[in-house]
Amino acid sequence: MKNFLNNLILFIIFSISISSISSSFASEVKEIIVKGARIETSEGNFGSSIFILSKDEIRLRGIRSAIDAISSSPGVTTKKNGSFGGVGSVRIRGASSSQTLVLVDGVPVNDASSPGGSYNFEYLDTSNIERIEVLRGSQSTLWGSDAIGGVVNIFTKSAEDNSVNILAETGSFGLKKINSEFGLVSNFGNFLFLVDGTSLDGISKADKKDGNIEKDGFETNSYSLKGNIEVNNIEIKGLLSYIKSDVEYDSFGFVTGVQDGDERSITEEFIGNLTIKFNLFGEKLENTFSFNQSDISRDYFTDNNLTFGADGDRKLYRYQGNTRFSKFNKIAFGFEQEESSVNLDKLSIDSLFFLYQFQPIKDLVVSAGIRNDDNKGFSSKTTRKIAAVYKISENISIKSSWGEGFKVPTIFQTTFFCCGAKSANINIRPEESTSFDLGFDYTLEDKFSFNLIYFKQDVNNQINFSFSLGGYENIDFVESDGFEISTSSKISETLNLFINYSYIDSIDGSGLRLINIPKDSGELGLTYVSSSKLSGSIKIKYNGSEISTYGNLNSWSRADINIFYKLNNFSEIYFSIENLFDEDYQQVFGYGTPNRSGLFGIKVNF
Repeated sequence: MKNFLNNLILFIIFSISISSISSSFASEVKEIIVKGARIETSEGNFGSSIFILSKDEIRLRGIRSAIDAISSSPGVTTKKNGSFGGVGSVRIRGASSSQTLVLVDGVPVNDASSPGGSYNFEYLDTSNIERIEVLRGSQSTLWGSDAIGGVVNIFTKSAEDNSVNILAETGSFGLKKINSEFGLVSNFGNFLFLVDGTSLDGISKADKKDGNIEKDGFETNSYSLKGNIEVNNIEIKGLLSYIKSDVEYDSFGFVTGVQDGDERSITEEFIGNLTIKFNLFGEKLENTFSFNQSDISRDYFTDNNLTFGADGDRKLYRYQGNTRFSKFNKIAFGFEQEESSVNLDKLSIDSLFFLYQFQPIKDLVVSAGIRNDDNKGFSSKTTRKIAAVYKISENISIKSSWGEGFKVPTIFQTTFFCCGAKSANINIRPEESTSFDLGFDYTLEDKFSFNLIYFKQDVNNQINFSFSLGGYENIDFVESDGFEISTSSKISETLNLFINYSYIDSIDGSGLRLINIPKDSGELGLTYVSSSKLSGSIKIKYNGSEISTYGNLNSWSRADINIFYKLNNFSEIYFSIENLFDEDYQQVFGYGTPNRSGLFGIKVNF
């Protein structure tokens, strides 16, 4: 903690000095609207901890995978269990990856057939992403089960004009990528069709320095169709998305946990959404009906022989009503019915929720909510949440939130048994959490911002596998607390600096530090945008030391650089260098990471 406090003091001094430098640059303030909080509100009036990354920032920072974009959020720990198609996991404030709810255009996409119900981010790149919001802390009042640690909200692109965009990339490790977008905008509606194909020869997922030399390739193809039409003041939106990935990976090893082997998996993921919106009572009540579905099918092969397969799907029916009495008196309410199934096993949840945002005094905005989830096979669960923003001055505000979370045991956890057990554990209970955070915000128009947040989060009845029981049971208590710091500064008309730093102290009920979570992590970056043809960025990511099952991981830093050059109004070329200083590191013990590598790309717009 002493080292952290020293770092914190230096960080604040540095940020204040940057603020004084940037104060000479004036520009127009842009209001950022939070979309994934049920009640749309400006970021400045939103009391919960949130990180937002737009498609323009994603492009300028050279981020090509969704998991790398999410890792830019304070308080988030991401892992790639092997490069190029390995398992990509996201942990928020020390919560497990299965306690992060993932939404794509409002569709829950967590894998119903996986043991913990987590989502594998490694198949999802940024080519079709408009915006990412990471909502940190227990959020079950907003979004129900799985949202113990937080919510990752991914919004896909929509057609903005009639256009054809083609992108091609080639690079290290046999990288080949083709991406095509076709946009159509008319009086009838707008439609965007996207096709993407990526392949790599890859590297060995098991670390090469441990004697593993077999390359593990990766290939993925995705197709997406998104449309929006309006008929008689009724808005109809739809999304169809399909991703198929073919990944080579390695076998279990007793020494490091992994070693070379002829293993392969084929994953197919389908996402569907249909949303109907219309207003009643003179535009005073906005009604939204939606049907969402996500299906994930996974087949695993050893020596080209099928060894295991899993199919899971989630269906969600949702109604939400929104109304407002004034600018800061807004209400959202609704109900949901969700059903998850794996083969013949099913799990269903019926939910009711009510949210209210109001302004009791001039400079205070309060948001409160309550939700009840009736879980078939388990007792019903009521969760509550309250958040507030108090504006001390035009530039300074205090934010705080308290919330509850829960997660229903997955179908796998309620049905799996082994090791001499005669049946699955029928006494397993949902996981539960409470979280609290308190934050300080300082903003100077859009020239400088500084954000400091203290958080504390407790998880009760965490589910883990027990060999003595031969199944899953509630055996863990997890306590996490720490700080999150983020700042951005407009150094000049062309240069922007961004920094984030996280200190996460997570321990279990025995007082032992949680594995695979660094206490310290952060990111520093500089972006350059000129009025001419050149733009680019450089960023340095830091990950502190960790403990893991097979051995400890050293701290590491990695630098990436991106340069874009606009040839004309219709095309640009770009190149990237990742791991610029050829750092030798591991994200997960025993798994290798790429050495210095690069890519070259060209994008053409018609």
